[in-house]
Amino acid sequence: MAYMPLDKSKLYLDRTKMTKIYDLSQPWGVDTPLWPFPGARQDLVFPRGQYLERFHKRTMTYTGTLHAATHMDAPNHVLHEEEVDRERNGYSLNEIPLEYCIGTGVILDMRYLRDEFEEKWNAAGGDPKKFGNVWVELKPEHFEKAAAKDGLEIRPYDWVVVNTGFHHYWRKNNDKYFNYYPGMGPEVAKWLIFEKKIKGIAGTWGATDAPLWHYPLKEQMPWLDAVYTQATGRNAAEDYPDYEPCHRLFMQHGCCTVENAGGDIDEVTGRRMIIAAFPFRCEMADGGFVRLVAWEEGSF
Repeated sequence: MAYMPLDKSKLYLDRTKMTKIYDLSQPWGVDTPLWPFPGARQDLVFPRGQYLERFHKRTMTYTGTLHAATHMDAPNHVLHEEEVDRERNGYSLNEIPLEYCIGTGVILDMRYLRDEFEEKWNAAGGDPKKFGNVWVELKPEHFEKAAAKDGLEIRPYDWVVVNTGFHHYWRKNNDKYFNYYPGMGPEVAKWLIFEKKIKGIAGTWGATDAPLWHYPLKEQMPWLDAVYTQATGRNAAEDYPDYEPCHRLFMQHGCCTVENAGGDIDEVTGRRMIIAAFPFRCEMADGGFVRLVAWEEGSF
């Protein structure tokens, strides 16, 4: 097989003449941070079947969860089929209507929450017995405040992307990223669904639900249950008595959910953009990787 020398003078594609696309996704590959389930779990493995040095072709396979890095959950991840309108909103990942996966939206600035968390964490020297309640459950007022700050409003059929600032912990401090991110509970999920009528939600968080909304926390995240009790003197099972209610609420009503946003998000925070996140068409998937992107309205 002959080699193909590169002649750069023949290259013609020029990105500066194209619409700027902002990538709001986190990379996916070796050592990708994963949701911290208790006990051992399958790591992400990328074996090569063919090699450039032998076959002049690289072919890889993948073994691992579909819920890694920036990904969209499907209703069959958390709901029984009878709990959804499959014909209208889909059930498995391949059935999610593509019209739901793209639209206008806002990228809300809540990065101050990471600053406040860091201040409390550092003041306590990272000691749970000293830092008190550092967990933030997002409420409607958090969304309203963030929108008002930048002159934005959440409109019906919007996508909403929340920048908590916690994506800066990705691969640098995964303990902080997964156990302490500001996240949602059922109150704000119902507000976004029934009052704001959004069609997509994403954020720089480890899951659509706040860390503490994983009942029973003593079984799902026993280390976090212990830290919460040490920090607050309270019982997580009493304060957060449900497992991933936001997942179920959003997906039962057809609202797309994307976890682990990041990438270029700081460049577009506080703006109204076109937002898109298309999942791959896998009939068996209960979730899967997406390239969460944004671009300016009217730029095409």
